[in-house]
Parts: sequence; C-alpha cells; structure tokens
Amino acid sequence: MATYRVRVRNNPAALNRFLRSPDGPVVQHVEKIMRETANIGKRTIRVDTGVARGTIYSNALGLANHVVGRAGSLAKHAYWLDVGTGIYGPAGKPIVPKRAKVLVFTPKGSNVTVFAASVKGIKGDRWLRRAFAAACPYPVVDLGPK
Repeated sequence: MATYRVRVRNNPAALNRFLRSPDGPVVQHVEKIMRETANIGKRTIRVDTGVARGTIYSNALGLANHVVGRAGSLAKHAYWLDVGTGIYGPAGKPIVPKRAKVLVFTPKGSNVTVFAASVKGIKGDRWLRRAFAAACPYPVVDLGPK
C-alpha cells in the first residue's frame, strides 16, 4: 500500500481576504443574496405611497469573525407592514387612543371621517421574510414574530 505525506501551510492573510474582504467571494455571495432579497422585497411589499418601497436597501459587511448581510427598509411603517399592527401585531391588542376618547381618521378613497373607540389594525404579510426565503439558497429559520 502506498503512503503519501501532505503538508498544509496556513496562509492567514489569504484566508482573511477570501472570507472577509469586500472583494472576496464570501462577501460577494452574501451581497448577491441580500441584493436579490431587496429586489424581491421591492416587488412584493404593499404599496400606498411608495415610501417604503423606495427606501428598501441591502448591503454586506465582512467583520472580524463573521460576515453580516442586511436588507430592509428605512421607512418606519415598513416594519408594521411586515409584522402587522393591533390584534395582528406583536402586542396582540386593539389600537386605542392614548390621549383622546376616540380615534379620528379618514379612510383612503373616502371623504367620510370615521370616529372609533378602537380598531383591529392590519395583518402583516411578512414581505421581508418571504423575500429572503426566496432569495437565499440555504434553509431559513424564522426567529422573529409570527
């Protein structure tokens, strides 16, 4: 039986460039996944005025011991579109006024003013999680609210 001797030399600088450099293949792969997540998110988010859709972003960073990819929206209400509000959101309670007796609003497409003691809220459609699951070739585990 033949035996072989193999010597492996560790090159920390080359490994570091491979794993964490912005031009390295690992960071580029994560950047591609995040960019695709943002593109799918722009196509699937609910649109009223377009503010949330217009502020969707993505990026990837190679840090000291890991690579971080981020995608999301800078609009405050994009979070509520994702997880929901009122009884459908994380709190699970109806929306009630804080400093008044009733909520006053005019529904979109109507000219009638509505007075309500409480409202149910809106259901979240998990647009960002669905976009990430569609873009990511690896299994996605949901750790956030449902």
